[in-house]
Amino acid sequence: MANQAFRDPMPLTSDEEEFMKHEHKRVKLTDEQQEAFDSWAGPKDPDVSDAKYWIERNTELDFNAFSFGYLNLIIKQAVWRYHHREFKTLEQLVVKRPGAGLNLGHMPSLKERFPVLFLGEWEAVTLLVRECCMLRVVNELSDKPQWWLKVKDDSIVAKWKLEALEIDWASYIEHAHFTPSMADACISELRKKAEVYEQTGLMPVYDYCTAIIKSDSILTPEFVMSIRDAVKSLEDIPSDCKDWHPNSNDQVLDLVHPSLWPLVYGSSKMLHDRTIGVHDALDHCGMGTTIRQPTKVEATLSSNTSWSSTSRNKVLSREFQWLPCDVDLNRINGKAKIASYINNLHPVEQAHLYPIIEQLIEKSLPAWDLIYNWEDKFAVQRLVTSNVQKPMCPCPHICGRRRECRAQARPLAENEAPRNRKDPERNARDKAWFRETHGPLLPDAEPEAKDYVKFTAADIKSSGFFGGKDRCQVIVKLANIHLTPENPTYEGGSWHTEGLLNEHIVSTALFYYDCDNITDCTLNFRTCANREELDDSDSRTSLDYEQYDWWSIKQAFAIEPRGHTLQNVGSVHTRGGRALFFPNLLQHQVSPFKLADPSKPGHRKIVALFLVDPAIPVISTSIVPPQQKHWWPTEPKIESLLAPAPDDQGVIQWETAQKEWANSEDAWLKARENWEQAISRDKWPIGMEDAKELRKELMAERTWMKEKEAGWLKTEWNFCEH
Repeated sequence: MANQAFRDPMPLTSDEEEFMKHEHKRVKLTDEQQEAFDSWAGPKDPDVSDAKYWIERNTELDFNAFSFGYLNLIIKQAVWRYHHREFKTLEQLVVKRPGAGLNLGHMPSLKERFPVLFLGEWEAVTLLVRECCMLRVVNELSDKPQWWLKVKDDSIVAKWKLEALEIDWASYIEHAHFTPSMADACISELRKKAEVYEQTGLMPVYDYCTAIIKSDSILTPEFVMSIRDAVKSLEDIPSDCKDWHPNSNDQVLDLVHPSLWPLVYGSSKMLHDRTIGVHDALDHCGMGTTIRQPTKVEATLSSNTSWSSTSRNKVLSREFQWLPCDVDLNRINGKAKIASYINNLHPVEQAHLYPIIEQLIEKSLPAWDLIYNWEDKFAVQRLVTSNVQKPMCPCPHICGRRRECRAQARPLAENEAPRNRKDPERNARDKAWFRETHGPLLPDAEPEAKDYVKFTAADIKSSGFFGGKDRCQVIVKLANIHLTPENPTYEGGSWHTEGLLNEHIVSTALFYYDCDNITDCTLNFRTCANREELDDSDSRTSLDYEQYDWWSIKQAFAIEPRGHTLQNVGSVHTRGGRALFFPNLLQHQVSPFKLADPSKPGHRKIVALFLVDPAIPVISTSIVPPQQKHWWPTEPKIESLLAPAPDDQGVIQWETAQKEWANSEDAWLKARENWEQAISRDKWPIGMEDAKELRKELMAERTWMKEKEAGWLKTEWNFCEH
């Protein structure tokens, strides 16, 4: 017999949740029993007596211990879960996300989430010049064709070592040089990483307390062709319909961009009683109630951050948020399934692109998971020093004549012309001599690279990502850069991290699926150094140096001791067919590039995926119906016309509303009239021109906030009197 009370699926109210938690202290089904009960009760909507009979037959529990009210609620919960099968846990039945059910500034404690760079929650260790050089060598050698095979050939390796030793290192980093032990260590490290690459296709580079991961095997030629073919439907449109990114000199063509039709606080609609998928996305157009704009207090960061209390209300937008899609993760086989529509990618007209994006997300998960857990499990520091005090002068018989040690004391070679201070070649020779004879004692590399690689192929997961999460959120972007003989040079980008704190982005995946007729381009990386507090004399790990001896500090560390603590990490080539993954702990910058053949056009096409911190789900397309005017049907569904506002618990009382509709002959006509008036008044849904105006506002706000963020990151070194 069906349970008439809950014929229409409804979520649990807050009071009902509290009642269930209280009952759980007394009696509770196990997780396996609950899953079995849901599978049985969900499609049946049984009455209480049937539920008691099921418990008696399928568990060893005393069915009399279950109260009538509790049984009613677990039936209600099972029916709701059945009709909303993307939900897996009780907590997911109620919308609780920053800006909806939680304060916009809500942040779990740092141990429960990924750190945020500009909040000062994370700093890298300070790289020595020598380690920077080693990181570059490992990266560049792993760009060579079939490097993972060639690194096993001693004759080839001997040539690679010689090449590394002959590089003009001083042109890369001032005072840099390369030792034979460093060359040996790079080869040893490469051989260990080759084993991982052959099994997983992933190659971590510039890896120390975080890592960048590259892959030249994920994008197979067949997969690249399928991406190109699928994207054509977004590219082959009339010229006046193409969306050239603002201020890009008509070079950056946005195919899918999160800055169009974002979440607009105080304007966008949100569902409280159901979720939106992919195939039914258009059915929900017009539904929902307006998301209230957060107050300044609600947009203040929680005290779970290390950010100063006076600045906590300055890091979140109260206007906009990019909208991610929800992605279901199979914890057993690692498969990913897009569970809600991708913002700005039509779920019907562009349905053929959804499986492509789904595959790219799935291929990103192992690298994202590795990056997410890197700090705790795989961080390394190859070279460490806490002392740059200069040793006693090794050649007092030379320097003593000038009463001080300096580069110009270098003895002239036989037949060398008298010293000329304006001769750059002579000055370089002087500095090289001084570096070799008077530099601080620096650590050399371990040739076997014993502790330089802490991960194996077994550490790269194929399922159970992010601690076994069954859902994540991803923001999707597709963009092309087009160059022409009339417009042949791309000037490059600015240093930045992705998104604002509203999106809680923790990692990026970039897929360079099509590059044609352009010069080499790199993605450059830098981050905040000084985890050791080298410049703090009260720190146990502070640096021992002579007062005002900036030169020795620069010889040891790849920093400017009288500048800011942002340290350049390195650059990775962004060639066609490559995938890159990196954390939002690193600022990145696109280098300039131009047409290889200036007489012909060229392009670079990418898919970018931004992972939202799995520990902080945000408002997504699963609860925000499509806002694009050109997506909407000509006739609204009756539910969108008649949907009442949610009650105090955030639940829409459909049964009560249906009774009211039944008692009013003109309810539908009146509701439609109200709907049309609301559209006229609220400019809803949003047309293309209005969307572009909103994008300008969003970009202006983000430019301002990113400039503030950049200022916060530029902390100055404080090497001073001590």
